[in-house]
Amino acid sequence: MRRPVLPPLPNESASESAGPGRPVADGAQPFRKPRLEAAIGWLAACGFLFLAVVTAVVGVQSRQRAIDGAQERARAGVRVLAEHAARLFDAADLLVEYAAQETAGRPWDEVARSHALWDKLNAQRARLPFLDAVWLNDATGLLRLTTAAFPAPYSDASDREIFLFHLRNAQQGRAIDQPHIGPRIIGRVTNKATFLLSRRLSETDGGFRGIASVTIDPSYLSGFYKELDVPHEPVTILARTGDLDVLVREPDGSANPTPLSELTRRAILAQPEGGVARDAGTVVAHRRVESWPVHVVVQLDLAPVLESWQRTIAPYAGLAAAAAMALAALSVFGFRQAGAARQVRRELERRVRDRTASLERTIGERDAVLAQKDLLMREANHRIKNSLQVVSSLMSLQGQAVGDPKLSDHLMEAGRRVQAIADIHRLLYRVDDVHFIPFHDYLTELCRELERSARSEGGNWRLELVVEPVDVLTDHAVQLGLLANELVMNAIKHAYRPQTATMAITAGPETDATEAASLVSNVIFVELRRDDEALGLIVGDRGVGLPTGFDWRRNRSLGMRLIHTLSKQLGAALTVENTNPGVRFTIRLPHRAPPGGSPE
Repeated sequence: MRRPVLPPLPNESASESAGPGRPVADGAQPFRKPRLEAAIGWLAACGFLFLAVVTAVVGVQSRQRAIDGAQERARAGVRVLAEHAARLFDAADLLVEYAAQETAGRPWDEVARSHALWDKLNAQRARLPFLDAVWLNDATGLLRLTTAAFPAPYSDASDREIFLFHLRNAQQGRAIDQPHIGPRIIGRVTNKATFLLSRRLSETDGGFRGIASVTIDPSYLSGFYKELDVPHEPVTILARTGDLDVLVREPDGSANPTPLSELTRRAILAQPEGGVARDAGTVVAHRRVESWPVHVVVQLDLAPVLESWQRTIAPYAGLAAAAAMALAALSVFGFRQAGAARQVRRELERRVRDRTASLERTIGERDAVLAQKDLLMREANHRIKNSLQVVSSLMSLQGQAVGDPKLSDHLMEAGRRVQAIADIHRLLYRVDDVHFIPFHDYLTELCRELERSARSEGGNWRLELVVEPVDVLTDHAVQLGLLANELVMNAIKHAYRPQTATMAITAGPETDATEAASLVSNVIFVELRRDDEALGLIVGDRGVGLPTGFDWRRNRSLGMRLIHTLSKQLGAALTVENTNPGVRFTIRLPHRAPPGGSPE
């Protein structure tokens, strides 16, 4: 018997397996040396390439995400700063208007000697911690009264930009109510770095009387900017529109802040209302402050952002290096152990898959954390004191951001209530007599705002508004305004079924009967009437009315509790009638007309 010929071992040739001196049988193909080394070499090359590509892709994408995240955080920061600056300048401008009203028609010598006026202005200024002082200069630029000292020290502002700005406007016949924000200066009286918000004063015949101004403390703004929750220590800037002079720069402790960079200037000129720009080393987000000629800027250096990215990506680079080293070791081992090449290859592929999956999971977790952090940054809200409008804005923003629709509705309603109070105070500062407020104007604006809000939520309504001119005591205006807000919102939410609601606003009861009949009859009507002794507010509808057995006196909803409480505070009589169809709320309260009588 012949011995069977065994198959050759890996890396062993056919001649070697036959043994020395043993010829290969005729017609048999000799065994070829398997090219496992070449296969392992190609596999190793592919593995190295794969790791290099994965590392490069992950690195580039994560780097771009880090830069995009920095841009988004800077954009969110300028939104908060612009809202803060707008409310701050609004409050400062109200104090300037107040000072102008208090000095209107009074001789300058009397103003300069009036300690009572000095006390009143100082009391108002003390309520606004970001203001240093109020200043009143006559038509020659001479300082007549300042809350910084009494009597006012000698100071001549005739060469200051703010004085020349208003003087030129007066000489050219421009509008007298245009406020002006001056450049950053060193005060001649206080010897401190500051900038001024000013308005022109006019004589009764329209002639130039002087200027009223307030100094805004840059250190207050710097302190607020320090609290801005943006990582990597951004540079925060407040600059004037036009010449782009820097008013506040944080961090920058010098008396004359560093001017805007060329990138920032180009970005503001290219997108005046706001935007984001970037070069190789800097991200700049800017935004114009609503209604004011200033810009806020958040300038972020990319170096610390990229350093943070490098620290984040370093572990994954280490994993890639470890994988590469493992692949190299396996390749060398495979070359030396050709017989086990197939098993080594399978194991290597399994390890590569596992490590790739681990890398993808880790990257996904990190991306989720970054996304959550970005969301928290965008939703970050900063407490801004002494401004009801800022409170309303923050409530509205929070209401839009939360995921719970019910909680969102509560926050939006609370924001509307705060806004209703803020509108009362804003209107109060516009009138000459601070003891009375033209409530008919306020009620008309409130109804229009509620109309716009209802329209934005869908549906067409018809609101009939009939108001008589009436001035209301300031002490009653807030409660009465909240009552009107609650009653109209209650009618909008509950009077009609959602699918049938329609809305259009009319100026009064004169709507043509044919035209009215053509409209869907889902009407909410608001009336404000007065007589010699009482003021009546009526809000009604022609909707579904009150449910059977509904006792409005014992209802515990927040809206009805507010209506009851506010009515008691006003000493008003509240009646609720089912008009079949619909329901009508009537509030009557004692009314005292102003000394000059209500407007006709």
